[in-house]
Amino acid sequence: MELHYSITPAHIQAWIAEPLKQEMLKHDQQQAQAMANVARWQRRLVGPLMFALCLVGGMLALYFPERRFTAQNVIAMVLFALIFIPLWWRFSGRWIKHLQARIAANHAKPRAPLRGLNQRLIETRLRAPLKSVESTYCLSFDDQGFTLDKARSGKSTLAWEQIARLQETPDFYLVAGADMVRQGVACLIAKHSDLMPAEEYQQGLQAFLSQCPVAPSAN
Repeated sequence: MELHYSITPAHIQAWIAEPLKQEMLKHDQQQAQAMANVARWQRRLVGPLMFALCLVGGMLALYFPERRFTAQNVIAMVLFALIFIPLWWRFSGRWIKHLQARIAANHAKPRAPLRGLNQRLIETRLRAPLKSVESTYCLSFDDQGFTLDKARSGKSTLAWEQIARLQETPDFYLVAGADMVRQGVACLIAKHSDLMPAEEYQQGLQAFLSQCPVAPSAN
């Protein structure tokens, strides 16, 4: 008896839907942790950084007119520092809090375009190793075993007594012998076919399952 079916990009998309969801959840958690770390360091450093920039900027403003150190500009720099430092500690608090609030608000903005790019990259990575299974298949079986013929890619043959695992997923049955289990591969048999009448395909699929010596288990 023969069964004909195909594995399409839609099957692959459904197959990777849950792994993609888990990968995106993991990615979002990692990104949130990274953003929280960056925001924490920015909050800590914004005050000292702005203090240093203002102090150095004032010093450079006194140095650059003549571009050399003289007694007058050294005294001016010292006086500037003595005046600037207490004024900074007295009046900078509100400004620093405003800058910190702006930084926090910027981190809180959604990064939809970047997230969309990451999702496409993760989806491509998950889809790549499964691309090779997209094809049309012919499953033939008799009292001795079955042969799965993938279009333009060779055949896989197993005797019934060689079957060590039969797993069920929402769209496929995964059939494997002991060697295949060790290698992490399996024959994919679709639960539905667009290449045969639905009733005929289901009757043939049930006949195939009835010959398997292993009961289906959930994947």
